[in-house]
Amino acid sequence: MAGKEALQAVSIVLVSPRYPENVGSVARAMKNMGLERLVIVDGCSPLHAHAYKLASGAEDLLERAEEFPTLKEAVAEMGFVVGMTSRGGKERCPLLSPKTAVKKLIPLAARNRVAMVFGSEKEGLTNPELSLCNMYVRIPSSDDFPSLNLAHAVAVICYELFLGTNGDEKEGEPLAAVEQMEAMYAHMERTLVDIDFLEANRSKRIMWVLRKLLGRSQMNEREVQILQGIWSQVDRQIRKKQDPR
Repeated sequence: MAGKEALQAVSIVLVSPRYPENVGSVARAMKNMGLERLVIVDGCSPLHAHAYKLASGAEDLLERAEEFPTLKEAVAEMGFVVGMTSRGGKERCPLLSPKTAVKKLIPLAARNRVAMVFGSEKEGLTNPELSLCNMYVRIPSSDDFPSLNLAHAVAVICYELFLGTNGDEKEGEPLAAVEQMEAMYAHMERTLVDIDFLEANRSKRIMWVLRKLLGRSQMNEREVQILQGIWSQVDRQIRKKQDPR
C-alpha cells in the first residue's frame, strides 16, 4: 500500500483539548507529515480564531475536522485504536514506544481505519477511555520532566507514522470495528454475570483484563460473531435451566 494511502487511514483523535492554539498546532503537524483526519471529542472548537492562527497553512484540516461528544462515538467505526499515555501501571501495559507501535500499525492501516487517541492537556486519558483502546503507547522522555505538550506529542507520532510508511509492509486483514467489539463486550459481561462468573457490582477489574486480552487478539468480524454466538448459546442454556418446560 502506498504511504499516502496508509496515512489517510489514520485519524488523530484529541479528547477534550482545552486550548485552540494546541488544536491549530496539531493540524499543522499533521499536514507536515501527510495526515488528514482530525477528530475532536468534547473539546474546544477547531474553528476558533486562535486555532486558525497556529494552523498556518493547515486550515483545511480544521475545517474538515469531525466533532463528537464522546470517545466511544468517535471511534465506533474504527478497526484499531491506540491510546497515548505518559503514565504506567498494571492497567496500562504493555506500553509500546512510538516506533514499535508504528511497525504494528502500518500493516493494519492498509485495510482498517486506525485512531491515535490523545488525552486532554491536563488529565490525559482516563481508564474508561483507555478501555476502548487496543494498544497503549508512551513517548520516552526525561524522568525529570516527562509531560509533553499536546501538539508536540502529536508531532512525534505523526513523524514516526510518516517514516513507517516508507517501507514495503504486508497488508493486515480487516478487523472488527470498535462498535462491534463494544457490543460483544457488553453481551459477554451480561452473560458472565448470569452464570455467576462475575459479580454485578464487582465486574470492572475482570472485564478490564478480558478487554485487554481480546483487544490484543485483533479480531475480525467473523471472530466476533463466533464469540457472540457462544454467549447467545450460553444465554439459551441458562433460560432452559430456569424454565425446563
